[in-house]
Amino acid sequence: MTQNRVINALSYLSILFLPVLFPLIVWLLTSTNPEAHRAAGRAFWLHLLPTILGIAMLVILGVSGIYMDNLVNSGWLAIVLLSIFGLVAVASYLWSIIRGIQYLVAD
Repeated sequence: MTQNRVINALSYLSILFLPVLFPLIVWLLTSTNPEAHRAAGRAFWLHLLPTILGIAMLVILGVSGIYMDNLVNSGWLAIVLLSIFGLVAVASYLWSIIRGIQYLVAD
């Protein structure tokens, strides 16, 4: 159905204009439409993934900062965690755009 394709595409492409919030609203409002509900739920978690990873990274850095007395090791840990966070954030962003375009051009 064309309406589902547009809603599904907007759920993923909302990474550009209203990440997390738009897919959450669509997910909450489409409980009677399983296809749109599933796509919005997946888009919501895909948009939320970098935030969850960022919070986990901050917790790890905070805890390690308490127990590490060597600043060099703390610095390397921060660089590695920031690199992982950056890769996941960029991958999530690009995958959201790809999935949104796939829904728009699907037959």
